[in-house]
Amino acid sequence: MNNAEINISKELIEQSLDGIIISDEHGNIATWNSSMESITGIQKHDTIGKPLWEVQSRLIPVEQKTPELLEQLQSGLKNILELKMDWPGESREQMIACTDGTRKTVQDSSFIIKTNTGMFFGSIIRDITDRKLKEEEIKASEDKYRLLVENLNEGIWYIDKDSHTTYVNQHMAEMLGYTVEEMQGKHLFSFMDERGVELAKYNLERRQKGIKEQHEFEFVRKDSKRIFVQLETAPIIDNKGQYNGAIAGAQDITAKKISDEEHRQYELRLQQTQKLESLGLLAGGIAHDFNNLMGGIFGYMDMAREETKEGKVTSYLSKAMNTIDRARGLTAQLLTFAKGGAPVQQIGNLFPFVQETAKFALSGANVSCHFDVPKDLWACNFDKNQIGQVIDNLIINAQQAMPVGGAIELTARNITLAEKEHPLLANGHYIKISVKDSGVGIPKEHISKIFDPFFTTKAKGHGLGLATCYSITNRHGGCIDVESEPGKGSTFKIYLPATTESASSEIKKSDKTHKGSGTFLIMDDEEVMRDTIGDMLETLGYSVVSKENGKDAIDFFATETKANRKITGIIFDLTVPGGMGGKAAIEEIRKLNKDIPAFVASGYADDPVMKKPVEHGFSASICKPFRKSELSEMLNKYMQTKK
Repeated sequence: MNNAEINISKELIEQSLDGIIISDEHGNIATWNSSMESITGIQKHDTIGKPLWEVQSRLIPVEQKTPELLEQLQSGLKNILELKMDWPGESREQMIACTDGTRKTVQDSSFIIKTNTGMFFGSIIRDITDRKLKEEEIKASEDKYRLLVENLNEGIWYIDKDSHTTYVNQHMAEMLGYTVEEMQGKHLFSFMDERGVELAKYNLERRQKGIKEQHEFEFVRKDSKRIFVQLETAPIIDNKGQYNGAIAGAQDITAKKISDEEHRQYELRLQQTQKLESLGLLAGGIAHDFNNLMGGIFGYMDMAREETKEGKVTSYLSKAMNTIDRARGLTAQLLTFAKGGAPVQQIGNLFPFVQETAKFALSGANVSCHFDVPKDLWACNFDKNQIGQVIDNLIINAQQAMPVGGAIELTARNITLAEKEHPLLANGHYIKISVKDSGVGIPKEHISKIFDPFFTTKAKGHGLGLATCYSITNRHGGCIDVESEPGKGSTFKIYLPATTESASSEIKKSDKTHKGSGTFLIMDDEEVMRDTIGDMLETLGYSVVSKENGKDAIDFFATETKANRKITGIIFDLTVPGGMGGKAAIEEIRKLNKDIPAFVASGYADDPVMKKPVEHGFSASICKPFRKSELSEMLNKYMQTKK
């Protein structure tokens, strides 16, 4: 390169709007142009001949400046220079602190230059502060409108020119029973039946001509239920006049389309659900606290009964335990209404379980029960305890409706419902269980109230039985109906979704008392539960350490782990008011130890963590209040028994 070319190159570098830095093969600055002075405020005479990393360190914001970072700058540049031409270069955005106290965002593109006179390290620095501010303003504006769209009480649906979904808001997805992610990219037609597709094709032709449309469509939800939706659709036309997709506002108008009778039934069931949900807020809290308090009584009486040798004392304690067991059943019914009352389901056969439950409910009664059940009855995905409550309540109601005696007819059938055959159920396969009595019947004015919580016509009734049945069947994806005529009797019909999956085999419970050794860590905010569980574990051979909240439990576990003192097992309470509960605590414990047996205990038996403990880091769950034998059975299954 001749002198003229060199001078031109220097002038180009000097006049560049981008900052340019060139360092020699030793990492010392040889060029620092005027734009670098403007961007950073550092003058050329303060840079030439100085190490690049040293000048770079002056531009690091004070909160980011650490000895480690400075060391990385120096060693990083040295490593790059040693690589010579093998280094491919890089481009990155970074924040710099200028000499006038301002902060700027720059794009730093670095590279290696090799010439006849040697090798150089170059950087082009572009000030992108204004661009970043505009990007942030645009993003803030987009976020504002996205928030507006997401919170509209109306479905919003964008489709491209080929009718594929490019965006739906949360309300639209929930309307059709999907998640936003599940609808993304799906064709509009995939949510419609044949009639809807034909109408949508007709509308597509009109949209392509730029015509706005308002039509009612029948959509098929993910759960196969059908809903009527009113779509107001506007085409999106680009600046060339070409159709580029459409945006639609959607409203669910199903309630307007159903018949007067169906609408009345729908409203009644909706009110019923709302009543149960309102009750759940109260019932859940009361039952949970009651279970905690009852856990101490239940546990200590159970252990006292095991220890005593006095016959009368054993008898009295057994009777007291049976009474408390009934109280435990009542709190289970209360928790059925609670927000977390989802059934803990398992695929199995309803019979002979239903038959055995009905017979047990009629023990000693002057009423018999006749059964009519086909051998090929389908399997069902159900919560055995909850369905047991339903059958128990219906059989006892039927018995009480026939005070002078009689017979109950219990039948079961496989049925397949067609579309709209039942006002509340989707089409599909169901098992229908009917419980028919020939008793006093239900007055017409009471029919609409019998599933209300606390409604009863019985002198000693608490009004939770039929409300429990309603809530349980509803949460199983089914429903319960009633037909009655005063003086002739009543028939209750339970519908439960059937399944084609194979029934799970029953696991036989072990009667062997667990024996163990080592230290158990328990955490519960209730002192009575810490004492009760601790005493139970001590009788099984363990030493016990108790903590009131998750944080204290984690700190203790970490200290013991560091000191190589082994913890044998853990039992954590699920919820701690105002503190860390078991769900959050086990996440931290699993970071320290992935294999230790860990159990979760709660009065909320139907909480998702209790329902699927393994998915949340626990080995198993146990519901408060529990007997020592129940604790022993769980430990036998998940821990080694001392021989």
